[in-house]
Amino acid sequence: MVRGNRKKNSRKSSFSRRGRSRRSAVKVLVLLLATVCSAYAAIKLDIDGYFTIRQVTVDKTRFIERSALDSLCLSLFSGKSILSDLGPAKKALQDQPLIKQVRLLRKFPDCLQVQVEERKPVALVNLGELVPVDEESCVLPLDVTRYGFELPIITPRAAGVLPSAEEGGRRQLNKEGRQLVQAVIAFGKLAPDMLPGVSEFTLNEEGKVVLVTLDDGLRVVLGKWVEAKNIDYLRWMLGELKSREDKPALVDLSFEGQIVVKTSFGG
Repeated sequence: MVRGNRKKNSRKSSFSRRGRSRRSAVKVLVLLLATVCSAYAAIKLDIDGYFTIRQVTVDKTRFIERSALDSLCLSLFSGKSILSDLGPAKKALQDQPLIKQVRLLRKFPDCLQVQVEERKPVALVNLGELVPVDEESCVLPLDVTRYGFELPIITPRAAGVLPSAEEGGRRQLNKEGRQLVQAVIAFGKLAPDMLPGVSEFTLNEEGKVVLVTLDDGLRVVLGKWVEAKNIDYLRWMLGELKSREDKPALVDLSFEGQIVVKTSFGG
């Protein structure tokens, strides 16, 4: 009797497993069929123009003329399928000289929102005229007079702009110019309260960064790069000089463990 029950139970388990396998197979087939039908419907709607981009909205910008940006975005995106690869059009927009990054938000079925991050000037490079540059040392085609930028001036020893690799492409500063931009950024992070008191960043004959104070015209040699210890020396030194009538012409903070003070540029 025991053996007979075992055989019956074994048969029931086998039938149960087969039934579950058949049901799983049917579910997979149904899902595949639904996916194929959905894909076909989407393709059919796309062909019929249901997903064609008809509305393009652009976020507010400070430096780029809104009408020009709207027109450019419409020419790049309008008429394309919202399901298509918009990467090439996005890159064409991001290659504009005042644009740093672009984000696209699709709103089905036919709307596209364009979010633009503009390049922001961090300094004015002296190239015979003052030209704004951003943190990546890119030259920005902005009118300094119109925007009234209050930014430190950087003065490379030689012509500081590299030719663009492509016609109409973005221009960048050369190695000296990039070194000075990084000096401005580092100084702003380490001593944001002192940056408004700096008139100019330049390089001496040894390639060391030199800043010129706005009030006294004091020249301070910081070194190849702007470091926290030199900022501390500078802060202490400027505090000491406030109570003195005789001001030095140059202070060199680039030597380890010492401060060199010159009363004249020839001395």
